[in-house]
Amino acid sequence: MNPSLINPYIRVAMECIIPAGHNIACRVIYDYEIIYIERGEFTLMYDGVDYRVTRGDFIFIHPGVKHSFHIDDTEISQPHIHFDVTHRPASEMIPISFKDVCDMNDTEREWIHKDYFTSHPEAPFIRVRNKENFLDIFYKIISNEIGALTRKALMTELLSIIIDDNFPDLLEKQETLPIEMQVKDYLDAGNGLAMSLDDFSKNFHYNKFYLEKKFKKAFGAGLIEYRNSKRMEYANQLLARFPVSKTAETLGYKSIYSFSRAYKEHYGIPPSKHRRKV
Repeated sequence: MNPSLINPYIRVAMECIIPAGHNIACRVIYDYEIIYIERGEFTLMYDGVDYRVTRGDFIFIHPGVKHSFHIDDTEISQPHIHFDVTHRPASEMIPISFKDVCDMNDTEREWIHKDYFTSHPEAPFIRVRNKENFLDIFYKIISNEIGALTRKALMTELLSIIIDDNFPDLLEKQETLPIEMQVKDYLDAGNGLAMSLDDFSKNFHYNKFYLEKKFKKAFGAGLIEYRNSKRMEYANQLLARFPVSKTAETLGYKSIYSFSRAYKEHYGIPPSKHRRKV
C-alpha cells in the first residue's frame, strides 16, 4: 500500500454489549471493522470457517467477507470501530451493512471497499505486540472526548500499529511500484477526484508532463481522463441517495451545471433523470 493512500474515515466507534443467546446473521460489510473482545466468548463464522473468539482477542473484519456471530449463554462486551482505510467521496453517505451480498442491490455492492489486506494469513485475528498502548489509542477513539481531527490522527496511528504488527512488508512493497501505478491506486481508492494535473504533480513530486506521459502509456488514457471516469463511477453511487447538487459538491465540481454537463457527456442522460430511475 502506498502510504499516501492512508486517510482513514471512522464510520462508527462505540462500546457495544451483545446479550446472551443473540445471533448476528450472515452479512458482508462495506468497510473494515476492528473488534476488541472485552468480556465473554462466542463463535465467529468468517469466510466459511468457524473460529472460537474469547476475551482479549482482537478481530479484524475485512470488506466483502461473509461472517456471522453466534453468542452462547453469556453476554459479550465488544467495543468496535468501523472505518475506511481511505476516505472516499461517498464515505459519509455509506451506512453500516447488516446484509449478505446476495441481498444487496448494485449500488450497495459498489460500496464494498477495496481490501488492502488480502494477504492476511491469520484472519480474522490480528496480533498486537503492545496491547496496553494499542488499547489506550483504541479507547480514546471510541470516547466522545476528542475532536474529529484528533480522532483521525489516532486512527492513522492505530492502523500503523496493525500494519507493523501484522503486515510488515505491505508499505515497503507498494512504495516500489511505478509512479503511474501509485497514481492509479490513489484514484481507485476514491482519492484525488477533484485534483488537477498540477495538483497530482505537487502531490507525487513528478513533472506533470512526465506523469501524464507515463500514465497514458501504461493505461491508454490520460490521467485527467481516467480521473473523470472515476468521478462518474462515484457519481452514480452518490446519486442513488443524494440530490444532484450534493453529488456535484462532493465530487469537487465548481457548479451543478458543470457536473450535469460532464455526466450527460459520459452517460448520455442528465443526472436528474438517473435519480428518477433509482
